[in-house]
Amino acid sequence: MEVNVTGEYVSADGHVVEPADLWTTRMDKRFRDRAPRVESKPEADFYIIDGLEPLPVGLEGVSMEDKIAGEIISPQGRRHADTRPGAWDPQARLTDQKMDHLRAEVMYPGVGLFLSAAPDAEYQRECFRVYNDWLSEFCAAAPDRFLGVGLLPLRGPVEWAIEEAGRIAQKGLRSISIPAEIAARPYRSTEYDPLWEVLQDIGLPISIHVGTDEPFYMKADRMGVGKAFVDTKICAMERAMADIIWAAIPQRYPGLRFVLAEGGIGWVASVLRSMDHWWADHRHWMEPRVDEAPSFYFQRQFWATFEDDRAGILTRELIGVDRLMWGSDYPHTEGTFPYSQEQIMKDLLGVPEDEAYKMVAGNAAHLYGLSA
Repeated sequence: MEVNVTGEYVSADGHVVEPADLWTTRMDKRFRDRAPRVESKPEADFYIIDGLEPLPVGLEGVSMEDKIAGEIISPQGRRHADTRPGAWDPQARLTDQKMDHLRAEVMYPGVGLFLSAAPDAEYQRECFRVYNDWLSEFCAAAPDRFLGVGLLPLRGPVEWAIEEAGRIAQKGLRSISIPAEIAARPYRSTEYDPLWEVLQDIGLPISIHVGTDEPFYMKADRMGVGKAFVDTKICAMERAMADIIWAAIPQRYPGLRFVLAEGGIGWVASVLRSMDHWWADHRHWMEPRVDEAPSFYFQRQFWATFEDDRAGILTRELIGVDRLMWGSDYPHTEGTFPYSQEQIMKDLLGVPEDEAYKMVAGNAAHLYGLSA
Protein backbone atom coordinates (compact mmCIF):
# COMPACT_ATOMS: atom_id res chain seq x y z
CA MET A 1 0.00 0.00 0.00
CA GLU A 2 1.51 3.34 -1.01
CA VAL A 3 1.29 6.49 1.07
CA ASN A 4 -0.61 9.12 -0.90
CA VAL A 5 0.38 12.32 0.92
CA THR A 6 2.55 13.95 -1.74
CA GLY A 7 3.00 17.65 -1.08
CA GLU A 8 1.57 17.41 2.44
CA TYR A 9 4.60 16.46 4.54
CA VAL A 10 5.38 18.37 7.71
CA SER A 11 8.95 17.75 8.82
CA ALA A 12 9.13 17.73 12.61
CA ASP A 13 12.91 17.91 12.55
CA GLY A 14 14.93 20.22 10.30
CA HIS A 15 17.92 22.45 10.93
CA VAL A 16 19.46 25.76 10.04
CA VAL A 17 23.18 26.35 9.73
CA GLU A 18 24.01 29.67 11.32
CA PRO A 19 25.81 32.37 9.27
CA ALA A 20 29.54 32.47 9.99
CA ASP A 21 29.35 35.99 11.43
CA LEU A 22 26.15 35.59 13.45
CA TRP A 23 27.66 35.85 16.91
CA THR A 24 30.71 37.94 16.06
CA THR A 25 28.47 40.77 14.81
CA ARG A 26 25.57 40.52 17.26
CA MET A 27 26.87 39.50 20.68
CA ASP A 28 27.33 42.06 23.40
CA LYS A 29 30.76 43.66 23.01
CA ARG A 30 32.09 42.14 26.22
CA PHE A 31 31.78 38.69 24.60
CA ARG A 32 32.90 39.57 21.06
CA ASP A 33 36.45 38.29 21.45
CA ARG A 34 35.06 34.90 22.53
CA ALA A 35 32.03 34.78 20.22
CA PRO A 36 31.28 31.51 18.39
CA ARG A 37 32.85 31.82 14.96
CA VAL A 38 34.16 29.98 11.92
CA GLU A 39 37.94 29.73 11.76
CA SER A 40 39.63 28.74 8.49
CA LYS A 41 42.71 26.57 8.67
CA PRO A 42 44.65 25.14 5.70
CA GLU A 43 43.06 21.72 6.14
CA ALA A 44 39.42 22.78 6.80
CA ASP A 45 37.05 25.23 8.51
CA PHE A 46 36.23 24.83 12.19
CA TYR A 47 33.57 26.17 14.53
CA ILE A 48 35.19 27.75 17.59
CA ILE A 49 33.11 27.82 20.80
CA ASP A 50 34.63 29.15 23.98
CA GLY A 51 35.39 26.32 26.42
CA LEU A 52 34.95 23.52 23.87
CA GLU A 53 37.24 21.80 21.41
CA PRO A 54 37.18 23.07 17.77
CA LEU A 55 34.40 21.46 15.71
CA PRO A 56 35.02 20.58 12.04
CA VAL A 57 32.21 21.96 9.88
CA GLY A 58 32.00 18.85 7.71
CA LEU A 59 29.00 17.15 9.36
CA GLU A 60 26.89 20.25 9.90
CA GLY A 61 25.46 20.54 6.40
CA VAL A 62 28.47 20.82 4.09
CA SER A 63 28.54 17.10 3.25
CA MET A 64 24.92 17.15 2.03
CA GLU A 65 25.97 17.80 -1.57
CA ASP A 66 28.08 14.63 -1.57
CA LYS A 67 25.13 12.61 -0.32
CA ILE A 68 22.92 14.00 -3.08
CA ALA A 69 25.62 13.05 -5.58
CA GLY A 70 25.55 9.51 -4.26
CA GLU A 71 28.55 9.00 -1.95
CA ILE A 72 30.19 10.66 1.06
CA ILE A 73 33.90 9.98 0.83
CA SER A 74 34.84 11.97 3.95
CA PRO A 75 33.57 14.92 6.00
CA GLN A 76 37.13 16.20 6.27
CA GLY A 77 38.50 19.25 4.50
CA ARG A 78 35.20 21.14 4.28
CA ARG A 79 34.49 24.85 4.08
CA HIS A 80 31.56 26.57 5.78
CA ALA A 81 30.81 28.62 2.65
CA ASP A 82 30.01 25.40 0.76
CA THR A 83 26.98 24.68 2.96
CA ARG A 84 23.74 24.32 1.02
CA PRO A 85 22.24 27.87 0.86
CA GLY A 86 18.85 26.78 2.17
CA ALA A 87 20.45 26.22 5.56
CA TRP A 88 20.65 29.99 6.17
CA ASP A 89 18.80 31.71 3.31
CA PRO A 90 14.98 31.68 3.73
CA GLN A 91 14.24 31.95 0.01
CA ALA A 92 16.58 29.09 -0.84
CA ARG A 93 14.99 27.07 1.97
CA LEU A 94 11.54 27.55 0.45
CA THR A 95 12.89 26.17 -2.82
CA ASP A 96 14.30 23.12 -1.04
CA GLN A 97 11.04 22.58 0.83
CA LYS A 98 9.18 22.48 -2.48
CA MET A 99 11.74 20.04 -3.88
CA ASP A 100 11.22 17.72 -0.91
CA HIS A 101 7.40 17.99 -0.85
CA LEU A 102 7.22 19.84 2.48
CA ARG A 103 4.34 21.95 3.67
CA ALA A 104 6.21 23.13 6.77
CA GLU A 105 9.30 22.37 8.81
CA VAL A 106 10.26 22.57 12.48
CA MET A 107 13.70 24.22 12.61
CA TYR A 108 16.39 23.41 15.16
CA PRO A 109 19.90 24.92 15.37
CA GLY A 110 23.06 23.78 13.65
CA VAL A 111 26.16 24.49 15.72
CA GLY A 112 23.79 26.13 18.19
CA LEU A 113 23.03 22.66 19.54
CA PHE A 114 26.57 22.37 20.85
CA LEU A 115 26.29 25.67 22.71
CA SER A 116 24.29 23.74 25.32
CA ALA A 117 27.65 22.40 26.50
CA ALA A 118 29.40 25.79 26.67
CA PRO A 119 30.66 26.01 30.27
CA ASP A 120 30.30 29.78 30.83
CA ALA A 121 26.70 30.49 31.87
CA GLU A 122 26.67 34.18 30.95
CA TYR A 123 28.33 33.45 27.61
CA GLN A 124 25.74 30.78 26.83
CA ARG A 125 22.89 33.09 27.77
CA GLU A 126 24.12 35.76 25.37
CA CYS A 127 24.73 33.21 22.59
CA PHE A 128 21.16 31.95 22.91
CA ARG A 129 19.72 35.46 22.95
CA VAL A 130 21.49 36.24 19.67
CA TYR A 131 20.45 32.94 18.11
CA ASN A 132 16.79 33.28 19.10
CA ASP A 133 16.66 36.81 17.67
CA TRP A 134 18.18 35.68 14.37
CA LEU A 135 15.96 32.60 14.10
CA SER A 136 12.82 34.67 14.63
CA GLU A 137 13.93 36.93 11.76
CA PHE A 138 14.55 33.89 9.53
CA CYS A 139 11.15 32.36 10.32
CA ALA A 140 9.33 35.65 9.75
CA ALA A 141 9.96 35.17 6.01
CA ALA A 142 7.41 32.32 5.98
CA PRO A 143 5.85 31.88 9.44
CA ASP A 144 3.48 29.10 8.38
CA ARG A 145 6.33 27.12 6.80
CA PHE A 146 9.27 27.87 9.13
CA LEU A 147 8.47 26.71 12.68
CA GLY A 148 11.40 27.89 14.78
CA VAL A 149 12.61 26.31 18.03
CA GLY A 150 14.12 28.73 20.56
CA LEU A 151 16.90 27.80 22.99
CA LEU A 152 16.78 28.16 26.78
CA PRO A 153 19.94 28.94 28.81
CA LEU A 154 19.95 26.49 31.73
CA ARG A 155 23.50 26.74 33.07
CA GLY A 156 22.76 29.91 35.02
CA PRO A 157 19.91 30.90 37.34
CA VAL A 158 16.53 29.46 36.45
CA GLU A 159 15.27 33.04 36.23
CA TRP A 160 17.36 33.50 33.07
CA ALA A 161 15.55 30.58 31.43
CA ILE A 162 12.17 31.94 32.51
CA GLU A 163 12.98 35.33 31.00
CA GLU A 164 14.16 33.82 27.71
CA ALA A 165 11.11 31.55 27.50
CA GLY A 166 8.95 34.67 27.55
CA ARG A 167 11.04 36.27 24.80
CA ILE A 168 10.82 33.14 22.67
CA ALA A 169 7.03 33.14 22.88
CA GLN A 170 6.80 36.87 22.14
CA LYS A 171 8.96 36.45 19.04
CA GLY A 172 6.57 33.93 17.54
CA LEU A 173 8.80 30.86 17.69
CA ARG A 174 6.85 27.62 17.87
CA SER A 175 8.73 25.52 20.40
CA ILE A 176 11.20 25.86 23.27
CA SER A 177 14.26 23.61 23.50
CA ILE A 178 15.95 22.33 26.65
CA PRO A 179 19.17 20.26 26.67
CA ALA A 180 19.15 16.47 26.83
CA GLU A 181 21.37 16.56 29.90
CA ILE A 182 22.66 19.09 32.40
CA ALA A 183 25.22 17.45 34.67
CA ALA A 184 25.36 20.23 37.25
CA ARG A 185 21.60 20.33 37.92
CA PRO A 186 19.51 17.39 36.69
CA TYR A 187 15.86 17.88 35.83
CA ARG A 188 14.71 16.14 39.02
CA SER A 189 15.93 19.20 40.94
CA THR A 190 13.10 21.21 42.49
CA GLU A 191 14.93 24.38 41.43
CA TYR A 192 13.27 23.92 38.03
CA ASP A 193 9.72 24.01 39.39
CA PRO A 194 9.17 27.73 38.65
CA LEU A 195 10.36 27.13 35.08
CA TRP A 196 7.99 24.20 34.52
CA GLU A 197 5.11 26.34 35.77
CA VAL A 198 5.96 29.13 33.34
CA LEU A 199 6.47 26.75 30.42
CA GLN A 200 3.11 25.13 31.14
CA ASP A 201 1.46 28.55 31.08
CA ILE A 202 3.19 29.53 27.83
CA GLY A 203 1.94 26.31 26.25
CA LEU A 204 4.57 25.77 23.55
CA PRO A 205 5.95 22.24 23.00
CA ILE A 206 9.19 21.59 24.91
CA SER A 207 11.79 20.02 22.63
CA ILE A 208 14.74 17.86 23.64
CA HIS A 209 17.06 17.37 20.66
CA VAL A 210 20.00 15.01 20.24
CA GLY A 211 23.41 16.68 20.44
CA THR A 212 22.59 18.81 23.46
CA ASP A 213 24.57 16.78 25.96
CA GLU A 214 28.32 16.31 25.51
CA PRO A 215 29.11 17.33 21.90
CA PHE A 216 29.25 14.42 19.46
CA TYR A 217 32.69 15.31 18.14
CA MET A 218 34.12 15.35 21.67
CA LYS A 219 32.57 11.94 22.40
CA ALA A 220 34.03 10.64 19.14
CA ASP A 221 37.56 11.47 20.31
CA ARG A 222 37.25 9.11 23.26
CA MET A 223 34.62 6.59 22.06
CA GLY A 224 35.18 6.39 18.34
CA VAL A 225 32.78 7.83 15.78
CA GLY A 226 30.42 4.85 15.55
CA LYS A 227 29.86 4.47 19.28
CA ALA A 228 29.54 8.23 19.72
CA PHE A 229 26.84 8.29 17.04
CA VAL A 230 24.80 5.61 18.87
CA ASP A 231 25.25 7.33 22.23
CA THR A 232 24.22 10.73 20.87
CA LYS A 233 21.44 9.60 18.58
CA ILE A 234 19.75 7.02 20.78
CA CYS A 235 21.16 6.65 24.29
CA ALA A 236 20.97 10.35 25.13
CA MET A 237 17.28 10.38 24.18
CA GLU A 238 16.60 7.30 26.31
CA ARG A 239 18.23 9.02 29.28
CA ALA A 240 16.35 12.26 28.66
CA MET A 241 12.97 10.54 28.50
CA ALA A 242 13.71 8.52 31.64
CA ASP A 243 14.99 11.61 33.46
CA ILE A 244 11.84 13.63 32.74
CA ILE A 245 9.36 10.86 33.53
CA TRP A 246 11.05 9.53 36.70
CA ALA A 247 11.34 13.11 37.97
CA ALA A 248 7.51 13.16 37.94
CA ILE A 249 7.53 16.33 35.84
CA PRO A 250 4.74 15.18 33.47
CA GLN A 251 2.73 14.04 36.47
CA ARG A 252 3.02 17.39 38.26
CA TYR A 253 2.64 19.50 35.12
CA PRO A 254 0.13 17.69 32.88
CA GLY A 255 -0.03 20.62 30.46
CA LEU A 256 3.59 20.23 29.36
CA ARG A 257 4.22 18.59 25.99
CA PHE A 258 7.65 17.09 25.28
CA VAL A 259 9.20 16.29 21.90
CA LEU A 260 12.13 13.86 21.66
CA ALA A 261 13.73 15.12 18.47
CA GLU A 262 15.94 13.11 16.11
CA GLY A 263 16.38 10.18 18.46
CA GLY A 264 14.36 7.73 16.39
CA ILE A 265 11.46 5.64 17.67
CA GLY A 266 12.57 2.01 17.38
CA TRP A 267 13.71 1.94 21.01
CA VAL A 268 10.73 3.69 22.58
CA ALA A 269 8.40 0.73 23.11
CA SER A 270 11.15 -1.45 24.56
CA VAL A 271 12.41 1.19 27.00
CA LEU A 272 8.90 2.10 28.13
CA ARG A 273 8.09 -1.57 28.75
CA SER A 274 11.23 -1.92 30.89
CA MET A 275 10.36 1.25 32.80
CA ASP A 276 6.80 0.02 33.36
CA HIS A 277 8.09 -3.31 34.69
CA TRP A 278 10.44 -1.55 37.12
CA TRP A 279 7.66 0.83 38.17
CA ALA A 280 5.31 -2.10 38.91
CA ASP A 281 7.90 -3.65 41.25
CA HIS A 282 9.36 -0.56 42.90
CA ARG A 283 6.88 2.32 42.74
CA HIS A 284 6.07 2.15 46.46
CA TRP A 285 9.54 3.19 47.63
CA MET A 286 10.98 5.25 44.74
CA GLU A 287 11.23 9.02 45.09
CA PRO A 288 9.80 11.13 43.68
CA ARG A 289 6.65 9.06 43.61
CA VAL A 290 5.27 8.38 40.13
CA ASP A 291 1.57 7.49 40.37
CA GLU A 292 1.03 5.97 36.92
CA ALA A 293 3.13 3.68 34.76
CA PRO A 294 5.76 5.57 32.71
CA SER A 295 4.06 4.61 29.43
CA PHE A 296 0.94 6.49 30.61
CA TYR A 297 2.86 9.77 30.70
CA PHE A 298 4.54 9.12 27.37
CA GLN A 299 1.25 8.48 25.64
CA ARG A 300 -0.28 11.57 27.23
CA GLN A 301 2.55 14.11 26.93
CA PHE A 302 5.39 12.94 24.66
CA TRP A 303 6.06 12.92 20.93
CA ALA A 304 9.10 11.47 19.13
CA THR A 305 10.54 12.04 15.66
CA PHE A 306 12.12 9.66 13.15
CA GLU A 307 13.76 9.92 9.73
CA ASP A 308 14.42 6.35 8.56
CA ASP A 309 13.08 3.88 11.12
CA ARG A 310 11.12 0.95 9.77
CA ALA A 311 11.61 -0.91 13.06
CA GLY A 312 9.93 1.92 14.93
CA ILE A 313 7.04 2.04 12.48
CA LEU A 314 6.41 -1.66 13.08
CA THR A 315 6.07 -1.06 16.85
CA ARG A 316 3.74 1.93 16.47
CA GLU A 317 0.75 0.21 18.11
CA LEU A 318 2.82 -0.17 21.31
CA ILE A 319 3.74 3.52 21.36
CA GLY A 320 0.62 5.17 19.99
CA VAL A 321 0.60 6.40 16.40
CA ASP A 322 -0.54 9.85 17.51
CA ARG A 323 2.84 10.36 19.18
CA LEU A 324 5.08 9.76 16.16
CA MET A 325 6.31 12.42 13.72
CA TRP A 326 8.52 12.11 10.67
CA GLY A 327 11.34 14.61 10.08
CA SER A 328 13.76 15.07 7.17
CA ASP A 329 16.69 16.28 9.34
CA TYR A 330 17.68 18.72 6.56
CA PRO A 331 20.55 19.45 5.85
CA HIS A 332 22.27 16.61 7.73
CA THR A 333 23.50 13.51 5.98
CA GLU A 334 21.59 11.08 8.23
CA GLY A 335 18.40 12.74 7.04
CA THR A 336 16.28 12.08 3.96
CA PHE A 337 16.56 15.26 1.83
CA PRO A 338 15.99 15.40 -1.13
CA TYR A 339 14.60 11.86 -1.27
CA SER A 340 12.10 12.13 1.58
CA GLN A 341 9.16 10.94 -0.48
CA GLU A 342 11.00 7.77 -1.50
CA GLN A 343 12.10 7.05 2.07
CA ILE A 344 8.60 7.62 3.43
CA MET A 345 7.11 5.23 0.86
CA LYS A 346 9.67 2.61 1.85
CA ASP A 347 9.35 2.94 5.64
CA LEU A 348 5.56 3.20 5.69
CA LEU A 349 4.87 0.40 3.22
CA GLY A 350 1.69 -1.38 4.28
CA VAL A 351 0.74 1.21 6.91
CA PRO A 352 -2.95 2.23 6.74
CA GLU A 353 -3.42 5.57 5.00
CA ASP A 354 -4.86 7.39 8.01
CA GLU A 355 -1.99 6.31 10.26
CA ALA A 356 0.61 7.21 7.65
CA TYR A 357 -0.84 10.69 7.23
CA LYS A 358 -0.71 11.32 10.98
CA MET A 359 2.98 10.41 11.12
CA VAL A 360 4.15 12.41 8.11
CA ALA A 361 1.93 15.47 8.50
CA GLY A 362 -1.10 15.42 10.77
CA ASN A 363 0.50 14.92 14.18
CA ALA A 364 3.06 17.69 13.69
CA ALA A 365 0.47 20.04 12.18
CA HIS A 366 -1.73 19.56 15.24
CA LEU A 367 1.09 19.87 17.77
CA TYR A 368 2.51 23.06 16.28
CA GLY A 369 -0.81 24.72 15.56
CA LEU A 370 -0.85 24.66 11.76
CA SER A 371 -4.14 25.21 10.00
CA ALA A 372 -5.87 22.13 8.63
